[in-house]
Amino acid sequence: MKTVINQKLIDRNKKLSMVLFFSSMAVLIFGAYLAWPGKADISRTMYSWIALMVGFVLTRISIYFTARFGQTPRYDEVIGQAIEKLRSEYTYFVYSTPVPMLILGPCRLWLPILVTSSGTISYIDGKWKHTGISFIRRLMGQEAAADPDKDVAEASLQIEKQFGLQGIPLEEQPQIQPVVVVLLKNTFIGDVNGAPYPVVTINDLKRFIRKMDRESCENPIAPEENGKIITALTAGKM
Repeated sequence: MKTVINQKLIDRNKKLSMVLFFSSMAVLIFGAYLAWPGKADISRTMYSWIALMVGFVLTRISIYFTARFGQTPRYDEVIGQAIEKLRSEYTYFVYSTPVPMLILGPCRLWLPILVTSSGTISYIDGKWKHTGISFIRRLMGQEAAADPDKDVAEASLQIEKQFGLQGIPLEEQPQIQPVVVVLLKNTFIGDVNGAPYPVVTINDLKRFIRKMDRESCENPIAPEENGKIITALTAGKM
């Protein structure tokens, strides 16, 4: 498997996550200082609340960036490790296309939709359900419930737009196949019968992609088209 990775963006956002973390801590400490007993008055209390709210927002943003760029392994590294033994005809894009992660195979584009929160994900009565996320966990920084339909719609639009900007009309673009990937061991897959996209655990991702591309490949991508697709996806993104 080949990998196309935007390391500059990853390094930049890793530094940004650290800046946001220390900035949020500084703002929170300043807010606590303003509210210190014996020193607080009405104006100091107001500024204290403002500082604490700003610090909380910065903390949430910091957690978002740290989860994606500051922790080891990163989400993209977890995906990469899971699929690293795919054949050389596969190309794994990491922050080098309009979407964070994308896999170009011999038959289609695989679009991983990550579930990074604990709980249970299901598809019931035509709607995605993500239960078991407590208020405390959300307050402590756990990401919100997964919304695959929204993620797929936004990502597909960005990919199609990128192809269009590179002169590839919609009818010539490869099929986009979303796949919902559960990353955490304490996230469970409930009833997903009838779901519009397959739902797999990270350990089953490679096997699932191989099986699908082996058993269902109605429009294989020619080698010359493969290069054209890679160039179009990464244009202006590296």
